[in-house]
Amino acid sequence: MYNDMKKILTLTLAAALLSLFQLSAQIDRSKAPEAGPAPVVQLGDFEKFTLDNGLRVILVEDHDRPVVNFNINFIVDPYVEGEKAGESSFFGDLWGRGTVNRTADQLNNEVDFLGATFRTGSRSLGFMTLTKYTDKMMDILTDVLYNPTFPQEELDKIKDQALGGLQMSRTSPGAILNNIMTATVYPEGHAYSDIMTEATVEAITTDDCREYYENYIIPNSAIVIIVGDMNLEQAKAICEKYLSKWEKGEILTHEDPAVNRPEGIQVVFSPKDGAVQSTIEMMAPITLTPDSEDRMALSIANAIYGGGGFDAKLFRNLRETHGYTYGVYSSVSSDEISGSFSAGGDVNGNATDSSFVQMRFELQNMMDGDYTEDDLEKFKTMYAGDFSRSLESSGTIASFAYTVERYGLPDDYYATYLQRLDALTLDDIRAVVAKYFDPDNMYWFCVGDPSVLPALAQYDSDGVVVELDFEGKPIERKEVAADVTVQTVFDSYFNYLGGRELIEGIKDITVQTDMTVQGMTISNTVKMIPAEKALLQTQSMGGQVMSELKLVNGKLTVSSPMGGSQEVTDPAQIATVVSESDLYPFPEMLGTEGYELTGIEAVDGRDAYKVKSSAANGIVTVDYYDVETGAKVKTVESAMGQSSETYYVEYMTTKYGVKYPSVMKMVVPQMGEMEAKVVNVKINSKLKAKKF
Repeated sequence: MYNDMKKILTLTLAAALLSLFQLSAQIDRSKAPEAGPAPVVQLGDFEKFTLDNGLRVILVEDHDRPVVNFNINFIVDPYVEGEKAGESSFFGDLWGRGTVNRTADQLNNEVDFLGATFRTGSRSLGFMTLTKYTDKMMDILTDVLYNPTFPQEELDKIKDQALGGLQMSRTSPGAILNNIMTATVYPEGHAYSDIMTEATVEAITTDDCREYYENYIIPNSAIVIIVGDMNLEQAKAICEKYLSKWEKGEILTHEDPAVNRPEGIQVVFSPKDGAVQSTIEMMAPITLTPDSEDRMALSIANAIYGGGGFDAKLFRNLRETHGYTYGVYSSVSSDEISGSFSAGGDVNGNATDSSFVQMRFELQNMMDGDYTEDDLEKFKTMYAGDFSRSLESSGTIASFAYTVERYGLPDDYYATYLQRLDALTLDDIRAVVAKYFDPDNMYWFCVGDPSVLPALAQYDSDGVVVELDFEGKPIERKEVAADVTVQTVFDSYFNYLGGRELIEGIKDITVQTDMTVQGMTISNTVKMIPAEKALLQTQSMGGQVMSELKLVNGKLTVSSPMGGSQEVTDPAQIATVVSESDLYPFPEMLGTEGYELTGIEAVDGRDAYKVKSSAANGIVTVDYYDVETGAKVKTVESAMGQSSETYYVEYMTTKYGVKYPSVMKMVVPQMGEMEAKVVNVKINSKLKAKKF
């Protein structure tokens, strides 16, 4: 029997080896094996139920950690805020800052004591906490939900923060670009036409916030998402206990006028004097709702064009081939009211028009079918990988469940995602490219130095470039009279200050300026002797010297308590730190060489001449002089891609008799608006450079 069994095993093994040999002989190992059919994705479990008041609840259980994330999302039909633009955002910030039972500090302290987080927004309310504190956090949440007080003092804080942000946005190319796009694409009366300004911020009241609360914070337009350590029975019990008494309301909807679609190439420009880079965007509104069957194919088409990073056409063209930019990308957004297709980035100023041309060139290539099966498979693989990795998070499952509920998508929308992605063909891509991409009818938006404008204008279909300011308002260009020159502008300024003779009589000057930055006062003292090209600048805080810059006898010394001192004697290196204009109280004393009169522009509602100059250290300066009075009212300085603005609010008459700016408001990138006050001016006090 042993021998029989041995024979059977031997024959079986031989047959197996023969089969394996035959199989391996048939495999072509020079080719990758064909992929199998895309699987149906097994999403994590979630449960849904609805309360009697219409509140929908989605539960995604995750018992790996003793944590509960509870969020109420409100479906609010966007509406026109108009003269109170920003009120919905302000409501979201103010909502959680006080109730009938708790002050803002009490709310914060209770949440912090529990080690939880609590959040409010214009369309959401929620918390994350350890499971054992869920009831305590629900008590806080429902207190905010049912009993908000909207304190005036808290609204005032929010307004101050918003005003500071608006001041910073005045110098932000991205913020300016967003404003000019909004003003161009969305007509008056459209829900997306709002632009927040200082005036709209000041107009918002606590009554506006309460009205928003009463109109939109209702259960029958909300969806609760619960993710974490909670089962269905517990979820139903806690929602019944805390949210069942919440009364239904009327769901408000609004009609929007049609968006403004580009006819031909329409160039829209906003000036940023001295900018070495241009922030550009090629854009067109499209009709693409979240439930559109075109979304997946259009996402792949966009990835091939510009949304796929290093492998996309735009990146390879504008960065790798031409070197116009560090990065340029495209995007497609879906929206129930108005979707969009756009492409852009920050590009070299001298390549502004060329960048638009290349973006249009690659878009035309998409129209012409300049992509392959390999391109399609590459991005399908990338999207499949991103999708599969996202399934590792319970938060993703909750997001999927919410999206299906929110937009009425098929229940298997995400379960069949990989199958639908795998089924995409080049014909599908061609169809959406033909439907949504149109290189001949696009807006070209640009924020940059006005010097790029003539080159851009040649591509505008009607030859008329629309110029808008940082708030999206039309810029009115006025002709400069033939007899006005840089010299006449400077002469008017000298007359305003007290006369050329008085100014030329300044032998030395000492100016002390105090500036408040984030609650701290910094004193800046400047001493200069123009004839000797001597300068001493000292910054101090609280009586302690922070830094000192000294230029005497052609030697520059820069020092600080922490960094020691550094000496520079090379004139070229010195010029990169201190320009000749820095050595005069009024740089206009040096003459008109290097200055250019570029036009007239309104500053705080008054016409001002614009005079531009460039220093050896690369700083581009644009000064604005009041047409009527001659006073310098504003200065914009740009360097290294950043720009700052100084507004001369008030002038003082010194003992010497000459006028000098005494109150200035400065807008600095990343810091916002600061006020500087001149506290002391001494002229002809017999300064000696050797004592510097």
